[in-house]
Amino acid sequence: FMADRAHAESDDAGVGVFEKVDHIFDEVLATDIVPTEPEDPWERRLRILDSFTAMILAVAAVATTWASFQASQWSNAQSDAQSDSAIQRSDANRASSEATSESVVDSQMWISWVEAVASGQKDRAGFLRDRFSPALDRAQKQWLGTVPVDAEGNPAKVPLGTPLELPSYLVPAQVRADELSTRAEESLAAADEASNIATNNVLLAVLFALVLFFASVATKFTAPKVQVALILTAVALLVITCVRMLMLPQML
Repeated sequence: FMADRAHAESDDAGVGVFEKVDHIFDEVLATDIVPTEPEDPWERRLRILDSFTAMILAVAAVATTWASFQASQWSNAQSDAQSDSAIQRSDANRASSEATSESVVDSQMWISWVEAVASGQKDRAGFLRDRFSPALDRAQKQWLGTVPVDAEGNPAKVPLGTPLELPSYLVPAQVRADELSTRAEESLAAADEASNIATNNVLLAVLFALVLFFASVATKFTAPKVQVALILTAVALLVITCVRMLMLPQML
């Protein structure tokens, strides 16, 4: 008997809990509340205006946040590109200095070789010839290609000009310096592009802020024409700015 009674009380308690939950839902959702009288046309227009304004404000707020985020991202990209350009420019300067030193050594070595050839010092000329840099040796062979040479590679007469003036004379350090200079210019161009995109995103954020302003003050006026004019201005500005934002590159 006592067990049956306890089971019955448990069932009653469970039913009571479900009734309370159902009552809470009715209170929150107001399912049992009926309108006391028809909605006034003026109140209906304000309600529709408020709902439409809320949607505009929501879209403009999200777009403003995204534009600000993009401006920050592209500003960081600009800083990174400028840093890369500065590093590459510094490396290019070092490589150019190294190329200048190698060119000076090659020119002095070649002048000494010409003097040895001109004075008939074949052994000294051969000694110097064997110590030409790869770049100078390659240009020297092209330079001597039009005159006869003896077994030691010394010409019967010295041709006009110098091998240092030929396009085939390429110092590796100078080639590397030119490549680094090109990369530095590309990085600087990328920095300029990132700066322009960041500036455009800042401008978009300002325009979205104007949308927020027009939409928020529209409900403060009582004249319907003023309200509609402000809402239409906000909508037009919002659409134009969103289209402009979609046309810009995006960075995550």
